[in-house]
Amino acid sequence: MSSSTPLLLDQEEIWVGKILPFLGMGQYAFTGPVNKKLNQLYKDFCATVQKPPLVKDGKDQISASSTDTFHGAAFCNVACAEYWYADSSSSKSPSQERVCSVIASVGSRPALQWARTKNFPWDSFTCEAAAGNGHLETLKWAHENGCPWSGGTCEAAAGNNHLETLKWAHENGCPWSNETCLAAATYGHLEILKWTLEHGCPWDFRIGLIASANGQLEILKWAHENGCSWNEGITSFAAMGGNFEVLKWAHEIGCPWDADTCVIVVRGGHLEMLKWAHENGYPWDEQTCTEAAEHGKFEILKWAHENGCPWNAQTCEEAAGAGHLEILKWARAHGCPWDVQTCASAARAGHFELLKWARANGCPWDRRTRKAAAFSGHDEIVEWAIANGVA
Repeated sequence: MSSSTPLLLDQEEIWVGKILPFLGMGQYAFTGPVNKKLNQLYKDFCATVQKPPLVKDGKDQISASSTDTFHGAAFCNVACAEYWYADSSSSKSPSQERVCSVIASVGSRPALQWARTKNFPWDSFTCEAAAGNGHLETLKWAHENGCPWSGGTCEAAAGNNHLETLKWAHENGCPWSNETCLAAATYGHLEILKWTLEHGCPWDFRIGLIASANGQLEILKWAHENGCSWNEGITSFAAMGGNFEVLKWAHEIGCPWDADTCVIVVRGGHLEMLKWAHENGYPWDEQTCTEAAEHGKFEILKWAHENGCPWNAQTCEEAAGAGHLEILKWARAHGCPWDVQTCASAARAGHFELLKWARANGCPWDRRTRKAAAFSGHDEIVEWAIANGVA
């Protein structure tokens, strides 16, 4: 070969424009081991591809491209689809019912037209996949050629921030789903949320809760101004998501709360949030310490107890059931009560060493320990309990 003859790997436009589209996205396992040059070319190709956002693929709200990398590549154009069709016995082939929705998710109208000439069926998921990925022209063609749609089309467009697609679908008679507004709120698309409600989309009472849980403060502010439900659920969901700023804001404008808020904060392991909640008057009770013990939040348990949070025997019971021996030792050393449920919980979960320690340190037990161990199949504990006096 003449030194002036370009190597194939030097023909970047051929690789990026003609060859790698057949491979599709997400196939670094195949290009990486070849050489650095091909790996870089593949990265260049991937950078040219608009990755579709989250859509409802079938009944699950998962990305069609991440689930079906091979399928997305197979249907990116007619040539790829023809190649797949000639070898459709491949174990990676989608079912015939899914071919059109997979094509719609990558937005190839020519490939979708080809699929229909081959009599591949379509359904409302085809329109939903096109709308969720913002492929308006593909959606238009599908609808104009008789593809059915449903409220899922509007929901997918709203959840993935495709306002123009949503507008067109609504203006052309696509029904709202009951969760269109909720989809916009879930992913923080305030302008879409406003537009949908201005155009008759039914309000979902969960909008405030979802915004709170996801840390969508601007969505929550707007929802509150427009009459969303305003109750203890808002603060609890903010705590559940660990969304400190949302919790502070809700508190500042008088959102109600209850003891569940502190329990949820503890479950998430948010010590600073718990400190703030306590300083600002959020109530707590024995369940706060119980939650910390059960989930192994040792530092939170220490701080809560040192700052006056009450506890009871359930704290030891949950620590034992979860196998947190150090927490149990500390709790007992600091005066936490226990009862027969401590041994029963340890036995039920098979925490033999913890059970032995509890008994050696005076924890009461009864036949519930033996029964709990037997029920869970811990025969060694059953034998030990009987040998040590449990009936």
